[in-house]
Amino acid sequence: MGRKRTIALERGPQEEGILEMIKAKVLLAAITAPVTIAVLAFAAQGAQASTSACTRGAYSGYCGTQANNATTDLVLDSAGQKTTTNNKVIGWPNSTSDPGTDWVQLAFGGNAANGVMWIFAPNGVISNMCAADPGDNHIVLRACNGSNFQRWVATPVSGQAGFQTWTNLATHKILQSGARGGQLITVTRPATPAPSEQWRFVG
Repeated sequence: MGRKRTIALERGPQEEGILEMIKAKVLLAAITAPVTIAVLAFAAQGAQASTSACTRGAYSGYCGTQANNATTDLVLDSAGQKTTTNNKVIGWPNSTSDPGTDWVQLAFGGNAANGVMWIFAPNGVISNMCAADPGDNHIVLRACNGSNFQRWVATPVSGQAGFQTWTNLATHKILQSGARGGQLITVTRPATPAPSEQWRFVG
């Protein structure tokens, strides 16, 4: 009988990208309802955010963050770049070097009308942690499961092209930023959303 030969393959950028996409599919398969990666119909505007490892990696076109319309120009950020349960999601300055601003955005069931999920993906690596309002009006990381607490619906802001509010499907309250480093919260939607309640996609 001939001797068996084994071939060792080195992982290059393409192989790493494929592995990350497989990881995302495994994550989505674990969510109770069908979720499909879909590009949101929100064009990136203004200064860029999120690291190039995320925006140019396996999730190119899906990775980005949300920036408010206030003079603070704060974006979604996982405090301390942590991936632990109940880690605070804060407002932080726009940056291309902060992995805390790396989020992969998914339309639930492939339809943004069903809500959008924000999966934290520092440096383009899926963490399986999503931005959620667990019911106390304070935004934290929770293990992604597709629940309404992790799904957000966009409503365009009249007179503010490219900006929208984000309503949590479970609490029916909208996303609001505070001061730099402050935890994001949800509040009852006012008749006219404040700049800190208006968001645009950047990526």
